[in-house]
Amino acid sequence: MTIPVLLSLAVSTAIGTLLSFALVPAPERRPAGILFRIAAGAVLGTGLTSCLCFLCLLAGMPRAVFVVEAAAVLALAALVFFVFRKNRLKNGPGEAEPAGRFKFRWALPALFCGALLASAASFVMATLREPHGKWDAWWIWNFHARFIYRSGEAWRGMFTEGLDWTHLDYPLLVPLSVVRSWQYAGGETLQAPVLLAGLFTFAAAGAVCAALALLRGRNQGFLGGLVLMGTPFFVVLGAAQFSDIPLALFFLLSFVFVFLHDRDAAGGNGLLVLAGLAAGLAAWTKNEGLLFFILFVLARLVLTAFSGGGKEAARQLLWIAAGAAPVLAVVAVFKVNLALSSHLFAGQTFQQVMPRLFDPHRYYEILKAYVLTGLSFTQGFADIRTGIHFNPGLVNVILLAAYLALIGVRIDGRDRLNLQAGAAVLVLMLAGYFAIHLVAPYELNYHLMTSLNRLYMQLWPSAVFLFFMAARTPEQALAGGAATPVKERLIREKHRKKGRRP
Repeated sequence: MTIPVLLSLAVSTAIGTLLSFALVPAPERRPAGILFRIAAGAVLGTGLTSCLCFLCLLAGMPRAVFVVEAAAVLALAALVFFVFRKNRLKNGPGEAEPAGRFKFRWALPALFCGALLASAASFVMATLREPHGKWDAWWIWNFHARFIYRSGEAWRGMFTEGLDWTHLDYPLLVPLSVVRSWQYAGGETLQAPVLLAGLFTFAAAGAVCAALALLRGRNQGFLGGLVLMGTPFFVVLGAAQFSDIPLALFFLLSFVFVFLHDRDAAGGNGLLVLAGLAAGLAAWTKNEGLLFFILFVLARLVLTAFSGGGKEAARQLLWIAAGAAPVLAVVAVFKVNLALSSHLFAGQTFQQVMPRLFDPHRYYEILKAYVLTGLSFTQGFADIRTGIHFNPGLVNVILLAAYLALIGVRIDGRDRLNLQAGAAVLVLMLAGYFAIHLVAPYELNYHLMTSLNRLYMQLWPSAVFLFFMAARTPEQALAGGAATPVKERLIREKHRKKGRRP
């Protein structure tokens, strides 16, 4: 059944990639541009086809998904052909800094390839050890997929109080992507969730590497990819078949598309549409995605209004909304008609929540867990037998902080707005997670241990991308250039006072 499952992934990849060319038709001949097109197209297409699968289920025609997807591929292919015929286009999105001189140009690609092979081996071994994934996979995501697939026309029966322990408020991007692959295969196969998990995991690594290569140069891209694949928990969580890595990837793509938009006028409004689409698909992946969508749009709106005025902010908001609206409509239909109330809020009264809000010790315990986990989450799942403690590893925020202190900061003026917005979104996401832990009715220690590592990993690929968008490149560091724009300004001021040209 491997070939039908691969065919389902090929069709979704074609839909996402063709859509990206229809919206941003600039041809990209650099390997990084091609890699990013494919990685982004694969995951955007997976999200879109899960929406189509949901609509076919609602219409009572689950098998119609084949016809709908074939029509989508043909329509998008025709649209791309028309766009390319109509326009004489410039170079592709992004404008990487010149590579400069780097004596060991082979070193980072070799390390990257080694990390890629090691990550693939780790993914395979983890999958062979637990082919059904870990707990959330088999009692939430794959359980939902099996219930929907096996129930046929009675699939709505899953959304009953008797099964509320499986979190029936969670959106359906991951389960329906599995269902769709099973429809192609003509039956259930473990290969579908495994291959989907592998697609999202390695597409995330590819997207980080390619996006940084486009925007900051090839070596910066390899460094970003190395950090992400060198994170043990990233590969482990991907192989676990949870929805956190798909969610993290949609967060990442939302940021990358707005960076590309601000770097490249040729990309036009299509990149904003793709950013809205990615943020909308995050809301269709997990409930945390809806919080991200709101914060992402607000941060972009506020900072754009300050830098470019209200009119420009409103214009960009409309294009982002155009990309997100179809997916958010699907999310709304699901939430209103099918989803049950979340365990976090169902049955809670104001009187029950108030003691938690005014318990100083609860704030202390949550903050302590956030600090310890923030320094350790890259190493793996928390062990409920030992609790949350400092677990240092080769790749974590301490390493990145030390690297930044050594190499310095160099921010392109075109990236400043997006770096500010991205940092604001990540911090506010953590604040939102903190608030949920504060009011949740679960036993606090167990809730923190079983969720916090994954919540941090949702933000990790985006954090790695933003980090290397701000850090100096190896070429800049070896060339002995200015460490930071601040230092450059100080040098110019010094020369001005002396009456000399810098």
